[in-house]
Amino acid sequence: MKNLIIAGIGGQGVNVLTKVLAEVCRSSGLEAQYTIHKGGAQSLGTVYGEMRIANGGLPILGASIPKGKLDILVALDPWEALRHLPLAHSHTQVWVETQLQPLFNDRRLQVEPASPLDQLHQLPLAINWRHYRRIAIAQYGNAKMANYLAGLDCLHALEINNITLFDQFFSKPFPLANNHKT
Repeated sequence: MKNLIIAGIGGQGVNVLTKVLAEVCRSSGLEAQYTIHKGGAQSLGTVYGEMRIANGGLPILGASIPKGKLDILVALDPWEALRHLPLAHSHTQVWVETQLQPLFNDRRLQVEPASPLDQLHQLPLAINWRHYRRIAIAQYGNAKMANYLAGLDCLHALEINNITLFDQFFSKPFPLANNHKT
């Protein structure tokens, strides 16, 4: 069994990506359960999808991944990566977007919070740094395709090689650009 979290902020397509990955897993012969958590997801609020994936039967599990049981974390925002790291273990596979989104904090604070990138660099985990937004804009002309690129990393981590199936499910909510490269 694999436990996966896709984390981001409102407007990044975490909801769609979670649903698409669940369908791809099921169509690939795996069992998949997921739940989507939306904080203030209207704009820049926390959004994350938790998935449990297994080859064969998947028992009915609680909605949350227990501490130390997270196998794969894909974060479209570095702050959200930090939020979910307490669930990780020493072999958790981690992919993190490098571009920071604005953080709204208490303006009365005299000191800015430490950079999440600096905090992530200090951890004893092998982190795969990604420029999802930058690549999405360059390849597709749209930063919202960053979730598609994150989905490709999820497929890799789950050892699912059927990108064509992923494209079929993904293109339903968002048509892919003509210059799509596999």
